[in-house]
Amino acid sequence: MLAPHHLIAVVEECAQWADRLVRADLIRGYVVTENDYTSNFTCALRREINSRCIPGLVAHSQVLTPKVERQTGTDACIIFRNNDFFKVGLFEAKWPRLSTHANCWDSIQKSTSKSHFDSQLKRQHGISNAAIWEMFYSEEPFGVNPHFPEHGSACIWHRDACAVSSARTQTMPWTDAELTALLSANMLSIGDIVRAICECTEGQRYPADAMQSHLLDLGIKGDILVVDLSAVHQ
Repeated sequence: MLAPHHLIAVVEECAQWADRLVRADLIRGYVVTENDYTSNFTCALRREINSRCIPGLVAHSQVLTPKVERQTGTDACIIFRNNDFFKVGLFEAKWPRLSTHANCWDSIQKSTSKSHFDSQLKRQHGISNAAIWEMFYSEEPFGVNPHFPEHGSACIWHRDACAVSSARTQTMPWTDAELTALLSANMLSIGDIVRAICECTEGQRYPADAMQSHLLDLGIKGDILVVDLSAVHQ
C-alpha cells in the first residue's frame, strides 16, 4: 500500500466529494463541457485534499496538454506517491448526456473510419503498468440510477471497456445501449478507483526517484495532479 488505511480513506473521500461537487455544477449548467468537468474535478480534488491540512498529504494539479491527450488517449493524469514509490493513474472522460441526447458521445474518425472511443482505448492499451480508467460524467439529478453512482460519475477500468471494444464492430460508433450495458456490468465510483490504486491492487509501483523520467517517457511534462503522501513511509 502507498499509505495506511486511514489515510487512503481520506483520499477516497476527497475524490468522492470532488466528483460530487462538480456533478452538482454540471447539473446546474455551470460546467458545460467534458474538458470543463475534468479541469474542475482535478482542481476540486486538489482543494479537497489540501483543505484537510493533514501532515504528509498534499496535492497539486493541472490537466494534460492536448498533445499528451492525443498520444495517450486520455484526458488527465493523477500521480499517487509517497517517499519510496509512485503510481500513475490515467483516465479518459466522456459526457454521454444520456438524459438529453441519443447516441451523441462517440463518432467515426475520418482518418481511420473507426470509432473514436475504440481508437482511444487502443492507444491506452499501449501504456504499460499504469492504472487506467474511463470516467463517464452525468448531468442527471442526484439519486438512484442504474448507470451512475447516486452522486458522482461512473468509472470503468480500461480492461473492462477494452474487452467490450475488442468484441464489437469498430467501424460503427458506440451506442447508448452499448454504454449502458458496460456501465451496468462494471460500474465503479471514483472513490473505488482511488482506493484500489492506493492499496496497490491496480497499477504498478515504481521507485519514487524515477518519477520524472517515467513521466517524460509518457510525454507528460508536469501537466498532472500529484497526490503526495511523502511523509508516509512504506
